[in-house]
This record gives sequence, C-alpha cells and structure tokens, in this order.
Amino acid sequence: MLTEFEVRHSVLDIVMSQAVPTRKVRQLVKLASTLKRESRTLLHARALSAQAEDCNTAAHMDRLIRSLREQYNDVRLVADRIQCDSGIETVRDLALA
Repeated sequence: MLTEFEVRHSVLDIVMSQAVPTRKVRQLVKLASTLKRESRTLLHARALSAQAEDCNTAAHMDRLIRSLREQYNDVRLVADRIQCDSGIETVRDLALA
C-alpha cells in the first residue's frame, strides 16, 4: 500500500519530469488507478471488520479509506490541470485508452 508521502513524491516526480504532458497525465492516471484499487481493497477489509464488530479497526479503516480517496482526488486534479494547460485530450479519454 502506498503511503501519502510516496504518493506526493511520485506526483512531484511526474510533474517535474521532462516528459510530454500526455505522458505525465497517463502516469498520473495510472497512479490514481492504483489508489482506487487500494481503496477498494480497504473497503472490503472494512466490511469484514464490521462483521467482527471491532470498532477501533473499523474507525482506522474509515480514516485510511478517506485518506486514499483524498489522495486519489488530488492526483486526478493534478492530471486535469496538466491536461487543461496543455490542451490535450481529456483525462477520461486517456483512462479508457
């Protein structure tokens, strides 16, 4: 699982790279999909912990899920800004490619 530090460092590396904007957006979308996949995994673990009625674990999972969603949104926002600034095709189209 990626930490917030790793995500922010990766985003900074991608943004500061000499790659063309399309490549940067693709790398950011790939990072965002990794975060989304990790979020789904935690949601499943959260559901299992709810069945065990462990309140502390459930609260911790909720915080982790919220943090991953915020990171996901931040990464998508950076990708969208790069896309808007460069005039390339939409991020959604790139994600589907």
